[in-house]
Amino acid sequence: MPKQKITIPEGWRKENLGDIAVIKNGKTNTQDAVVDGEYPLFDRSVAIKRSNKFLFDAEAVILPGEGAEFVPRYFKGKFDLHQRAYAILPNEKNVASKYLYYFLCKFNNILLKNAVGSTVKSLRLPIIQKMSVLLPSLAEQQKISEILCAVDEDIEKTEKIIEQTEKLKKGLMQELFTKGIGHIKFKKTKLGEVPSEWEIKDFITVATLQRGYDLPANKRIGGIYPLASSNGITDSHNEFKVEGPGVFTGRSGTLGNIFYIEKNYWPLNTTLYVKDFHGNNGKFIYYFLQMMNLREMGTGTGVPTLNRNIVHSKKIAVPKFIDEQKQIADILSGVDDQIDIYKKLKLKLTELKKGLMQDLLSGITRVNI
Repeated sequence: MPKQKITIPEGWRKENLGDIAVIKNGKTNTQDAVVDGEYPLFDRSVAIKRSNKFLFDAEAVILPGEGAEFVPRYFKGKFDLHQRAYAILPNEKNVASKYLYYFLCKFNNILLKNAVGSTVKSLRLPIIQKMSVLLPSLAEQQKISEILCAVDEDIEKTEKIIEQTEKLKKGLMQELFTKGIGHIKFKKTKLGEVPSEWEIKDFITVATLQRGYDLPANKRIGGIYPLASSNGITDSHNEFKVEGPGVFTGRSGTLGNIFYIEKNYWPLNTTLYVKDFHGNNGKFIYYFLQMMNLREMGTGTGVPTLNRNIVHSKKIAVPKFIDEQKQIADILSGVDDQIDIYKKLKLKLTELKKGLMQDLLSGITRVNI
């Protein structure tokens, strides 16, 4: 099969990466990392380690030499580098570091295709050096970088808002599920101090969990009713087992995620669903299960499993009146609505960035300089 011809936009040029940048590998091992080190230590992992020494003081694109994706990073300053990672130092007169970073982010699949090894993929220096890079003028590179950086900053700001709002929710849950709303009198219990009007009960008297169901072998996937798994809604079916609104969580495999669903649905056998709310507010039970941290109740060394009897036997403190349950649920739902708004915004910004990278880094759309 003939190689696909690369179209070079007018005024752009194609260069090998090794001709426009100095590429050096690191010298540090993972065990050399220091918890509170002064400088970042980059290796193939997503988490950035720390080091008390630095190998580079530069503006660089950092590329892992082993892994599954070879996702680059941009960094400016002093940093340490693992021996199986590379620091790409562009020629500042011809190449903007940020532009090269975005280009490698967009086209890192080329590196992945050329990586060697079967179990663990590796990048050898000649592979990186021979990678083709499309370059406009330095001024256009800088303008492209500015546009993509601006979107990245908006994404980062949105992520911070999501993180802060999730922290707010966590604090609110702790407050609401121990102090309630508007209470003055409290009593001491084995669970701690709670409002005097609240009741201490076994969880099973508040909500009863039931294992989900296998799909019949002769039934086809696809329909109007959601299929609930331990990871949430994963497909649909033409029949339902449980009337909504409902609450379900993982029974085996993925544990700890709690889901609320308005529609009639089919909970799969990897789930536990709330069979009976015993007159309690469904959304309140949904948030209460989030507070219980079901992941820590899992058992088994291979595939983790959640035993409903363990959950059923837990002593819990709950509001006596359903009106207070609803108030608590409404407050937390309001916070979740805000989180959802910002998550949708982040998704839109991410899609915008993806489209801009496609157009700007290939020269389909040109920028004014």
